[in-house]
Amino acid sequence: MGKILLETKHLSKRFCRDPKLSLRYTIADIFWEFRRKPEGENRLRSGEFWSVYDVNLQLRAGEVLGLIGHNGAGKSTLINLIMGILRPTLGQVRWYTNRVIMIDSQAGLNSLQTGRENIYNLLSMYGVGENLIKNKINDIIDYSGIQTFIDAPVGTYSTGMRLRLAFSIYTQLKPDVFIIDEALGGGDIRFQQRFQNYLRDYIQDGGSILVVSHEMYQIKSLCHRVILFNQGQVYNTGQPDEIIYTYNELMLARKNNSNSSAPTIQIDQSPQPIDEDLVPGEKLGLVEIEEVEVTAVDGKEITSGSKVKFQMTCNSQLDDYAVIIAFSVGTDELFPMGMMMGKYGEEYYKLKKGQNQFCCFVDKLPLLPGKYQLKISIIENDIYDTLALKGYQDKPVYFEVKGYNDLQLNFARSYKYLFYIPTKWE
Repeated sequence: MGKILLETKHLSKRFCRDPKLSLRYTIADIFWEFRRKPEGENRLRSGEFWSVYDVNLQLRAGEVLGLIGHNGAGKSTLINLIMGILRPTLGQVRWYTNRVIMIDSQAGLNSLQTGRENIYNLLSMYGVGENLIKNKINDIIDYSGIQTFIDAPVGTYSTGMRLRLAFSIYTQLKPDVFIIDEALGGGDIRFQQRFQNYLRDYIQDGGSILVVSHEMYQIKSLCHRVILFNQGQVYNTGQPDEIIYTYNELMLARKNNSNSSAPTIQIDQSPQPIDEDLVPGEKLGLVEIEEVEVTAVDGKEITSGSKVKFQMTCNSQLDDYAVIIAFSVGTDELFPMGMMMGKYGEEYYKLKKGQNQFCCFVDKLPLLPGKYQLKISIIENDIYDTLALKGYQDKPVYFEVKGYNDLQLNFARSYKYLFYIPTKWE
């Protein structure tokens, strides 16, 4: 790793639950500062609590540092302290660069202004000249994929559209550090793939990221090091696999302590309907998926982070036919969870008459230990009608990721959206 870009020393912040006491304490703290004592006392007064306490961390050039923890653990407060939005009660934040950009769920956009106006305002605020903005603005709009809505007020945008626009703007600035606070899930699958690819190139070029997320796939696939935050303090620090496992154990312990008599969830084992996005076409049935295999490339067991091959064999009555191949991954409790999609648009695969074989490789499987199901669809490239399905109306293909013994410690339980798994197709 490179030089230190961010450092915190004994960083702490306290708040008061009682509004009346809070006002009194604020006046006392101002008086404390007038006495040339810039830091508060290392004690809690009546009604106070530590939202963040004694946090020491470093972020280096070329490093991705993840920050995870339960809701209310103090992650957002820590980010606000780091960005200077809040003043610390104790401790220091030291930046060794001024090229820092933060992307959160609001994305720093003005809701009353149009997307185009936000592009001009944000880039101007970061010192980009008007002529350069004019030269870049069409590229930014095309990259965001919201051309139709660019002259509408941002307040009418969905959260995903906001994040896509903000991301398209901020990538033009090439900062030393990106701080991403719960903003990795915006946009559709293709945009998320583009976002992930950009971040990987950015890291390889020496950029640094501090990412706060509940999405363990993002943490596992991006981060070099992860901090587990619990009740305002650093609970543990280490490699992603280790910390994610510890986080799941901690969350299970919290759940068991708060609701030891929770009712058992009954899982519907009846055949699942075809997804709404999979539209049966007139040619459905002219292609038959015969065999599906999931294997570790090294010939051993499939484990988290191992290189895995997904292979599908089908028989087609169609010849020279452009198609999209899609593998969807999930669990019995949650499906779909992730997707591996082949080429589409102007670059596509073609079915030949007779037997066809398609395979893709995942260099580092972003799944924690557990039992997963795989469903496959073959879709027409132009009109997106479905030609063949496997696992949607019949039994899916199951595969198991080995690792820790407790298979319930699966990060997928907390997923709220579909993620794209980077693959190499052959």
